[in-house]
Amino acid sequence: MQRTAFILVILFFLSSCGPAPQADGSISTCRHTVDAISSLTSGLEFPANFQTNNPVKKGGEFEVMQYFSVLDHLSMQKGYVLDYVYHYDGMGGRPILYVRPVSQPPYITEADLAAASETPGYLDYIQVDGTPSSYFQLAVLSKMGSQFYLYWHANYIDSQIMCDKVDVTGIVNSLDGDFGYPISPMARIRATLLKDIAPVVNIGEQTAEVRIMSFTRWGGFYQQIFTITRSMPHTILNVQEKNLVPYDCGVLY
Repeated sequence: MQRTAFILVILFFLSSCGPAPQADGSISTCRHTVDAISSLTSGLEFPANFQTNNPVKKGGEFEVMQYFSVLDHLSMQKGYVLDYVYHYDGMGGRPILYVRPVSQPPYITEADLAAASETPGYLDYIQVDGTPSSYFQLAVLSKMGSQFYLYWHANYIDSQIMCDKVDVTGIVNSLDGDFGYPISPMARIRATLLKDIAPVVNIGEQTAEVRIMSFTRWGGFYQQIFTITRSMPHTILNVQEKNLVPYDCGVLY
């Protein structure tokens, strides 16, 4: 009883604290980017033609080039477009992003893409404008770009980029047991104590580092640091990941 009262007191004082000072950019910049990307893909009706072996795109599915209406500091290399095929193996399904010349017809199936003589990583053809926001947006695209039409086991890769303490509070409050295990009292306190939630971008001579905070129900709260080359192609050289507050909902697909 005393322990419960202590936890409630701690949470009361924590909830009265305002957002921490932001480093690179403002909360609104992160919020606009993450929310706008999510709004493009949330609520999509899952295509029935994707629930079969070697799924075929028939037209009318989500178009990933819409991302650039939000990621306004990124652009495709001239003459190329971003596209995807769909992977389905009976245990789950997810999109596979790729890039192709504008003049080339899209690949219809994953088998068609696999049979191609050359399928470079799509990030190699995406240009940044050199601003801190552009490197942040590149990290967002690499993390969220394939998070649509996720089916069954593929939902394990779904994660949420956090922008501020409001995100942390909302996530913690959602872990009430309606979906999987509730968050433990100690993990709740540790999550509420997280600081420096907003993304940070540090630009060096050769590389840029982007630090973001994210959450997944199959792992918990993470810090990730992306190291990105400043020259084309803007390769993600490394992603350092640290689990700050472990949590697992226990749901198995």
